[in-house]
Amino acid sequence: MSSEENHEQTTAAIGPALPQVGTAERIEKLEKDLESIPLFMTQLPEGDDESNVAVEALKSLVSDEPPETMAETLKSEGNLCFKRGQLGEAVKYYSTALDYDHDNRGLKVTLLINRAAANLELQNYGQVLRDCSEALRLKSKTPKALFRAAKACIALEKFEEAIECCKWGLGIDPDNKEMAKLQVQAQRAEEEHERKTKEREAREKAKATKRAILRQAVLIRSKLTFDPSQNTGKKNMYPWETDADQVELDLETGHLLWPVVFLYPETKESDYVQKFDEAVTLHDMLAQVLHEPPYWDNQQNPKYRLDNVDTYFLTRPIGGQDHEERLIKVDINSPLAAALDSPDYIIRNGIPSFVLLPRNVPFTRQFIAHYDKLSQARKAATSIKTSS
Repeated sequence: MSSEENHEQTTAAIGPALPQVGTAERIEKLEKDLESIPLFMTQLPEGDDESNVAVEALKSLVSDEPPETMAETLKSEGNLCFKRGQLGEAVKYYSTALDYDHDNRGLKVTLLINRAAANLELQNYGQVLRDCSEALRLKSKTPKALFRAAKACIALEKFEEAIECCKWGLGIDPDNKEMAKLQVQAQRAEEEHERKTKEREAREKAKATKRAILRQAVLIRSKLTFDPSQNTGKKNMYPWETDADQVELDLETGHLLWPVVFLYPETKESDYVQKFDEAVTLHDMLAQVLHEPPYWDNQQNPKYRLDNVDTYFLTRPIGGQDHEERLIKVDINSPLAAALDSPDYIIRNGIPSFVLLPRNVPFTRQFIAHYDKLSQARKAATSIKTSS
């Protein structure tokens, strides 16, 4: 058999064999674990119809040949496909060759490691491990199987197994420079992986500590009321813990920093303050928000000025309906904490909001009148129920 017929020849054993320390078993376990991961193929890749026809045609041409000869012929075709970069077709040829029953163990090993080489390029790492494991069962001293298994293990971030494969391979072939280089690569990758894992764990621990302190800070403010329905289906989360921005704790001052929205119903506009210190008054915050006229206001004679707006909040019972909504005025000189401590204030989605209305304009009168009518309707309904 010429070297052209086989792009991967098995390497003769050099030096004493090392103890196998269960490497084959570990590879076998790893491949079994991979069976349950959808990412890795448990079936060989499908080629196009033309490739299928080519394989079947080749089989028919050599159908009268002995199985070993047929397997050799198919292996050669697979090698040609591999050299051309037709990896899926190469896998088909090797797989078809492996279907033939014969006693040439060396040929079977070659076909397995050749197919592993193709699947390694295709990133079918589960199949690589399966083929390398089978090759090692047939012939334990097969450096190429160990080399490819190590490469697949590195890709799967199974660095310990990769290093073990390299050590086993170097025990068979101590002068194998590529194997030695791969071992160093696996060791460095393992160290980098461990470093990143420790950094991630440290970040997660710090995040958990910060969350625990924040939770305690919010819980001791017992007058705050949250709508728990906003966190339906979210386990181990408090109502103020949302997927969006959420309240923070200033560790220096001990103050809560709330994300707050100011609503302008007349123009259907809004302003968002990401960190509103609870000790700061609404007046002082609005002095910053309305420092310049909003772009949608009259720039020469703006209505939304600090000396011309009143602050309100809308509230309804938890689980209440639209007709139960109330408009409540807030003292603009009160700190945010005092407004949120109001028994009527309910924080929804972890973000407090306030309504700004300009004074002495028709829209404000209509807006307030709307909520006055809702209040009167509720009182009338209550009176009817009481009298009945």
